[in-house]
Amino acid sequence: MSDTSVWTVSATREPSDDFLARLDRRWRDGIEAAADGACTWSRDPMHTFVLTHVDRAAHRRRLRAVFFTAGTAHERGHGFTPMSDLVTGDMFGPQEIEARHTGDSSPLAAALELAMSDPHVLAVPLMTERMYTQIDSLDAHAVDALRPGVHGAVLPIMYAPADETLDDVDARENMLRAGGFATYTVVVDFAEDEPVDIHRSVAVVLEDALDSVAHLKMDSNDGALASGLAWPLVALRADASWDPDRCRAASGASREEPAATRTGSGASRTSRET
Repeated sequence: MSDTSVWTVSATREPSDDFLARLDRRWRDGIEAAADGACTWSRDPMHTFVLTHVDRAAHRRRLRAVFFTAGTAHERGHGFTPMSDLVTGDMFGPQEIEARHTGDSSPLAAALELAMSDPHVLAVPLMTERMYTQIDSLDAHAVDALRPGVHGAVLPIMYAPADETLDDVDARENMLRAGGFATYTVVVDFAEDEPVDIHRSVAVVLEDALDSVAHLKMDSNDGALASGLAWPLVALRADASWDPDRCRAASGASREEPAATRTGSGASRTSRET
């Protein structure tokens, strides 16, 4: 049995506005400081956004998060985690980012493999729907082999286009549900919504998702886990400039300012589909 002491449900739901404003600045400054040709985890808005938010949620629970993406690794390291900068005086000291690149292979498959070998890890693959549905990877995406009471956990983050139709959403939700995932959807639109509102919405979605993981593990150890369990998956709907496929295709080319880093006004929108 795995040690469930770190897989706990969180009582605090939302970070303060001040912390979220500092998190937003840390995220933007990191992208601006990244050199041309730097690793996607340093320069790409989608990758850096996901890393920043998952690191915040994992840090609160003292979880070891390992990130996965397709493509090749940069020769330099990934540096310290965002929380190493934002949380000063941490008793565990600065933590280095653990990020892996899977080349042409599936990030989800690699994340599942790690989770089944390490009961304490939170494996976070960043992917697109196209990656999930690749024929060669379907068997490797069998999440039903992941046992909450024995293995670690996966928390996939899937990019979804902001302009997708309701039919597209329904088709994706049905596909993921059949694959053993419960989807938590969040809209990230910096052209319409206030940055702090967006960051708050994403933070709450991740709290819900990690609480779901904690419940799976506790129910498993208590013998109360029903058949047909569903692991959480976060669908992040954003501008096309955040598409990981586009990011890899443009690797090495001159970078445009991502549309999704502009600020605006409005209210953030989140939803959960099961």
